[in-house]
Amino acid sequence: MSSNFNKVLNILKKFTKNELVSLFNIALDSVNYNEPVEKSDCPYCSSNRVILYGKKRGKQRFLCNDCKHTFTTTTHTIRSMSHQPYDVWEGMIEDTLNGNSLSYSEDRLGISHQVAFNMRHKILLSLQDIERENPFKLQDVTELDETFVLECYKGQRLPSHITRKPRKHGAKALKRGSSNEFICICSGAQRKSNVILKAVNRAKPSSVEVTQVFKGHIADGTLLLTDGLRSYNVLESVADCSIKNITGEKTGFYNLNTVNSLHSFVKDQYKLYRGVATKYINRYCTLFEYAFRSGASDINNLKVALLNQRGHMPYSISNVKSHELTAIA
Repeated sequence: MSSNFNKVLNILKKFTKNELVSLFNIALDSVNYNEPVEKSDCPYCSSNRVILYGKKRGKQRFLCNDCKHTFTTTTHTIRSMSHQPYDVWEGMIEDTLNGNSLSYSEDRLGISHQVAFNMRHKILLSLQDIERENPFKLQDVTELDETFVLECYKGQRLPSHITRKPRKHGAKALKRGSSNEFICICSGAQRKSNVILKAVNRAKPSSVEVTQVFKGHIADGTLLLTDGLRSYNVLESVADCSIKNITGEKTGFYNLNTVNSLHSFVKDQYKLYRGVATKYINRYCTLFEYAFRSGASDINNLKVALLNQRGHMPYSISNVKSHELTAIA
């Protein structure tokens, strides 16, 4: 086996760069990607007048008879501009939705750290697209509260205005209690149903920020349970709902157990990931929303939706690094 490998290696050394590229493309065309091929509407003009148009690097190519664009099954999806096959994407989506770390996915799927990172953030961007296209409202009995997580500059140098030394994994804040080292995540949890998470600032949310987070997400007739923060009172002008301050009660029916359970889930995931870079925190908040309520069947359905979701923008590496980052002063 080793002698045959050495022979092939010696032959390949004689090829020019262009010849090697051509040989690589031929090899890709012969690969079985093991992915379902179905005709889909044109991602450029939404026409259904498409025909089969050969293959491109092992993927079925189509031609739109209206706008004359050619496209493949992965155009404008999370798999666009990716060399990873269908089954690797399936595995990465499962690991992401199940809360597994990047290191775990690297070892299980046999990919590099940078590839795992790019794939995960393409998935997170696609989740945000799905949530925007399928908005939901909290209704019935909904609990509102906020939680705080440490700011994190993971993967980058500390900004010039940060005077502290970089933290090691598991380190605590320099100051006791609440301080400007923490990021506030505003949260709402409908009992046995949807949840909302969004990072807003470094302090308790103001009325303006509460409105930004929950406007359009509160159904009429909803009973909102809070811990007494006055900022939440603005929601009575945003939707036809009622607000009850349960400070001092928190027993029986009137409690914040669901939203507190959500906060525990978020902090457990934070520990597992060894922190989440603050600029990406709202991407992960969307993930936590889905993961908190999803069972096995929900994850399978969401996996199919993610693999077939066509985004409003190309899921490129540049978008992974810069699109809709969370800016908190």
